Amino acid sequence: MLVWCMLLLDMASALLDPISVARPDLLTFPSPPSAHHLPPFGIEFEGPKATNKFWANWMVEEGRFMPIHPMPYVLQLGAGEAPNLMVSRSAQPAVAYGDEKSNGVDKIRFYFSPFINEFGLGALESTAQPVVVKESLFGVHLEMRSPNGRILFPIYSGMAYVSGFYEGVTPRITSTRAILAVDFISNGIWRLFNNGGKEFRLYALDPAGHFVDETFQFGLDGRMNKAFEGWIRLAEVQSTNDTEVLDRHAQAVLMDWELEVDYGAVTYSFRTNGSDTPLLHYAYAHHRKILLDPVLANLTSMLAPTKGHMAGVLGDVWQMHVEMSHVAQLGFLPPAPLEESKRSALMENAVEELEWFLFAERWRGAIFRSSYYFSGKGFQKIGALCLLLEDFFGRNHSHTQSCTEILVKGFRCLYIPGEAACGGAPVGSYYESEWGGIASKEGFADAGCRTADFGNACYNDHHFHFGYFVVAGAMLLKLRPEFLADQAFRNYVETLIRDTSNPSAADAFFPRFRSFDWFDLHSWSRGVVPSYDGKDQESTSEELNLLYGIQLWGAMTEQTKVQQLGATMLALCILTVKEFFLMTSENLHHPADFVKNHVTGIFFQNKVDYATWFGSRIEYIHGIQMLPLTPALILARSPRFCKEEWYDTLSKLPLPQNDPWTSIILTGTLAMIKPEEAYQLLSNPSQYVDDGLTRVWAQYWALTAAASYELLTTQTSTRTSTRTTSATSRTATSTVSTTASTATTASTQTGTTTFISTEADDLGSTTDVPTSSSMMASTNSSLSVASSSSAREATTTTSVLSTTPPLSMSSTLEPASTTENSSSLNLSNDTEPTTPTTVVEAVSSTEVPPTVPSTSFRKRPSTSSSGAPEEVLVEPWVGGLEPPWLEPIASSITRAPEAAVPEATGKMEAEASSFAVTSRIALSMLTLLMIT
Repeated sequence: MLVWCMLLLDMASALLDPISVARPDLLTFPSPPSAHHLPPFGIEFEGPKATNKFWANWMVEEGRFMPIHPMPYVLQLGAGEAPNLMVSRSAQPAVAYGDEKSNGVDKIRFYFSPFINEFGLGALESTAQPVVVKESLFGVHLEMRSPNGRILFPIYSGMAYVSGFYEGVTPRITSTRAILAVDFISNGIWRLFNNGGKEFRLYALDPAGHFVDETFQFGLDGRMNKAFEGWIRLAEVQSTNDTEVLDRHAQAVLMDWELEVDYGAVTYSFRTNGSDTPLLHYAYAHHRKILLDPVLANLTSMLAPTKGHMAGVLGDVWQMHVEMSHVAQLGFLPPAPLEESKRSALMENAVEELEWFLFAERWRGAIFRSSYYFSGKGFQKIGALCLLLEDFFGRNHSHTQSCTEILVKGFRCLYIPGEAACGGAPVGSYYESEWGGIASKEGFADAGCRTADFGNACYNDHHFHFGYFVVAGAMLLKLRPEFLADQAFRNYVETLIRDTSNPSAADAFFPRFRSFDWFDLHSWSRGVVPSYDGKDQESTSEELNLLYGIQLWGAMTEQTKVQQLGATMLALCILTVKEFFLMTSENLHHPADFVKNHVTGIFFQNKVDYATWFGSRIEYIHGIQMLPLTPALILARSPRFCKEEWYDTLSKLPLPQNDPWTSIILTGTLAMIKPEEAYQLLSNPSQYVDDGLTRVWAQYWALTAAASYELLTTQTSTRTSTRTTSATSRTATSTVSTTASTATTASTQTGTTTFISTEADDLGSTTDVPTSSSMMASTNSSLSVASSSSAREATTTTSVLSTTPPLSMSSTLEPASTTENSSSLNLSNDTEPTTPTTVVEAVSSTEVPPTVPSTSFRKRPSTSSSGAPEEVLVEPWVGGLEPPWLEPIASSITRAPEAAVPEATGKMEAEASSFAVTSRIALSMLTLLMIT
């Protein structure tokens, strides 16, 4: 294993080079004329600042006294002049079950951990308001100052101890509960015990990291007997065996750590206070799957508020390797060949879709929908249609070029200010230096920051919104390679990548990896609007779309490091989604009665809520994890998971044909287990199609997705496919290459590529040393990129992906019937039980951002775990193809019919809130009773 690690590091250079170090284009991204609605607060470091990390609550004034979630501990600052960093950790979450109107009485609707200050680090002297003095990828340093001293708290993800460095102030241990014992164990070590049954270890170290002598003591009131200079540390004890491990490693204080990323490899290099003692740090389950030779501590695993138990790991360096052979095969289209018997029908359907968009320039209503989110969906939808036309007729055919011209005109409206005929395009964005990022002009300086376009101006959902443009931009480069020379176009797309995923501190205009959390190994969607339950993620599939888009963009622009970085993040995210978000029956990271839901819904750091931001219908909760349809999504949705999800939940829904959500369920789940049945249902003209989907793309997906999963995950996959183009009567092999420089100019191509994977249905690590051929595949570019336009034209190996589908013609041209008159799908074997399997797979699903159409409201379905309602996000109708009264026709998968009722504006979603509020109040009262 060590040999493999060294070989990998030798063969691949670090991937964290800057994409650019220039200010974003001043004309496209001007500076704002006024301050941001939620400016940074209490911060004493210069440069761009994180917006979507666990500590961001403390970076804005209104969130300063809300909890943050470094895990497994939860921290909260006490209000008032006396300093107090409170520490909470629940041994068991509070749960609320559903009912007949929601997910059923036998399933948990949501669970969360109430905050209780078990023990806290405080002082006798008063201090000024805390300030954040340092920020890194994994945490912050918070400082509290008094006239004669200070306390410095280094706070990081996974920390095993809560630590404060005291200078000239007197330490005081606090607790909401009654402190029953402060027992002296040995020099610098005490046992704490409270009336809630919680036991903590308390440590005092001098500045050099040595335990203090016997002259330093704590009383039963929690006060140290004199002012102090050195470290005070807390750690929870869960069993008597834990004390030996905690005592042995207490002298190693985590100060920061560095990240190194190579292709498929991630290294954490921890920096401590200089002690020779190995660091003790907590790891999630997915860390342990990919850690190379981990040294596990003999320590009881600790339950975090979400993501299950964390285990103690020893050592100052973590090296992790994720399997890359799966993502290395991804192309623009699913890799499985299309049945020739279906090909002619789909070719005809693709031409009809194109003609519909071109007539009277209907395409404008698809890609110019005012908001970045809905416009982005339209861009990728059109791009997917163009890719099918290219596959059917060739790149130079008039059909393909007419479709591609739509993308050209659309992008020009984004990156050329004042471009003519751009009505309905997003209003544009600022580059603002307070946070350091691209923020929508809509709502930038007022409360609209929280609501307009799903909070884009407040840095919410950027990885969802901008991912569509990144993928569509890569599609445009594939279809029109000459756009590589359009520097304004390239700068625009790469600015969106920098905003979400800037890899380097050398880029002084953006924070590093705004969205992606390199400890949790997935992104958080919430920006600077604070939340009591911490960051959250809903649409895991839309995060996959961005990472997939970065991989494609790097390939099309011949930037190997960008491509490999995107591929590595994608592989890590797929692993995480399967581990924590998309749940098979064996999932151990959530309560058993919550696992029955199969998807997590809104995944907060402190709460997991089987719901969506825009409604409580089961179709929404599951469907939001299924879009857009891309080859990357295939890897996250294993047939086993889809079978359980279908037979346990989705097959029991009415799934009416006039509900566009049905098209999402059919493509995202049924097509993975019953492709032909899904295809036939989607081919029915009475079946409405989601407004992010074209019928032809839904059909194509249904016919190829399941077979593509097998190709992508088979241990050794060798494939040759032939695609016949009716326009030119030429045949070409559509093979996705795992090497970096394959280009052929012949009009007829035949090729075979062998893909090597050590596991068929697990995207985690492998203990096998890869063969030289697989190592070469993993270190070279996964997407073949030709160096010239002619080579690009002839090389089909650059076909890398197929994306979200466009708006169905049938669903646009005729009004929807009422729900009462709609017919449900006639699905065969809907009561068939799930076939038992002996393969144990940890499944998870990442969260999807609120994909709500222009006529719908995006709302929080429940209160926070504190019992207090949080903000309601409302997206008013802003135009587009259809007025609100025709909403059922083009309803997006995120469009909740009940949300279109004007009376619902400003209210929480009715079905979810009444139950949730009552449950939260009851649980909060119970918690208070327990405390007292």
